[in-house]
Amino acid sequence: MTVDIGSDVSGDPHCRRSRRAESACLARLYRADCAGYPVGVKIVSTTLTGNNADIIADALRSVVEWVDVCLVIDTGVGDETLQVAESVAGSKYVLRRFQWTQDFAAARNFALDTAHELGGDWAITIDTDERIQLNGEDLRELMAQASEGVLMLYDEGRSYAKERCFRLPAQVRFEGPTHESFAGYRVGCRTLERATFRELGKSPATLRRKFERDIEILTQYTRAHPEDPRWFYYLADSLKNLGKLPEAILAYDACAALRGWNEESAWACYRAAECLCELRRFREAMDRCALGLARHAGIAELAWLASFAAYQLGDHAQAVYWARLAIPHGLFAGDGASVPRIGFRNLAALYEGPYDILRFAARQLGDTAGADAAEQAYQRASAVRNALR
Repeated sequence: MTVDIGSDVSGDPHCRRSRRAESACLARLYRADCAGYPVGVKIVSTTLTGNNADIIADALRSVVEWVDVCLVIDTGVGDETLQVAESVAGSKYVLRRFQWTQDFAAARNFALDTAHELGGDWAITIDTDERIQLNGEDLRELMAQASEGVLMLYDEGRSYAKERCFRLPAQVRFEGPTHESFAGYRVGCRTLERATFRELGKSPATLRRKFERDIEILTQYTRAHPEDPRWFYYLADSLKNLGKLPEAILAYDACAALRGWNEESAWACYRAAECLCELRRFREAMDRCALGLARHAGIAELAWLASFAAYQLGDHAQAVYWARLAIPHGLFAGDGASVPRIGFRNLAALYEGPYDILRFAARQLGDTAGADAAEQAYQRASAVRNALR
């Protein structure tokens, strides 16, 4: 089923009526075309694309066998991307055009709305530089049984999770022109245990262009939305990635000061402390870590980073104290798995990181037995983390 249902239209009521008739026609085509699929949820994959002929095929191959429709949103294609997409998706291919306005939230909301118009019960978002990895998980069955409105997937390194599966019609809207957010907590969300996504690496030139674009967009957006901490966080991230550390620290501090939600505020302190460590301002880094723990006492990475900063200052006793504070909420010998967290994680710090500091700091203090015990724990924790890959 190859259908191009035209460009985005204005608010003209005649256009809206035309679109409703068009959608009804598509829904009939959809039901006829999917008659052979198992009874249950109807799943539409949504993919935003520009000129991505070289990578879109594998993105669609990662979902085409188990979704009912592959919806491709053309945001300004000028190469062979659409032909490649159709060759992979075959009869499941549906094309829709959206005029790009430098606003990812608008494009993603358009994609979810269109997926609902096509008769979908659930949508799964798959960007052209992503690949869904089921790892033995039956997403169709999970969606059929889910009570939540959103299912999240970890990246393959399990360091962060993204909203990837959305119950339709979506009851929440994406917000923000880049690093767009979806308040899944409003409709209930759950992170799946096995299915993950893999994101392709980007060239240094591509990354620089992305960061420069995001800085331009988010500088304007934070001026227009000065009370929303999220945009200061991602502005800071882009500044940090371009090596503009003093400016990044200011933006992270602004995010933390706004105290939007505990995990985000604490992680902004952590990222500011990372920048301060790069600038060798270790005492200030320790202070940021302490502030972060005041925002969320369950973020073990803050205590680990403070231990690193203390060690760099030559304060080995404080390094030991901080490292020991990191262990109880870590993932190797602590209760870190029971600390509810949405994203923002440093796995090395949650496993072997504290022992890495302890094995050196304890030896500097003459505690040979403690250093040897920390060395053994370091090796075991490293092995456990490496086994996750």
